[in-house]
Amino acid sequence: MYIRVAALAFGIVLLCPSTQIAFAQAPPSKEKAPSEADVILQDSKKSDPETPKELAECMSQWGPQTQMSKEEWAASCRSTLHYFPESK
Repeated sequence: MYIRVAALAFGIVLLCPSTQIAFAQAPPSKEKAPSEADVILQDSKKSDPETPKELAECMSQWGPQTQMSKEEWAASCRSTLHYFPESK
């Protein structure tokens, strides 16, 4: 008996127009906050050229044991400094 009453009450709540207003979503705001992905994408588009000091510091870490040529190491330094610029 109690289950029927509960089911009936639940059905009435779902069909009642006033509850539909309560479940309605708020209208979308005109200004949408940028998502974290959008912020990261915008930051990645910025051009932060490496400084000669940063490049020299990175190149000072090269040695024959790195198993890269100096040219490959320099390209890796420039690429890394481009993607992970030093805080200035």
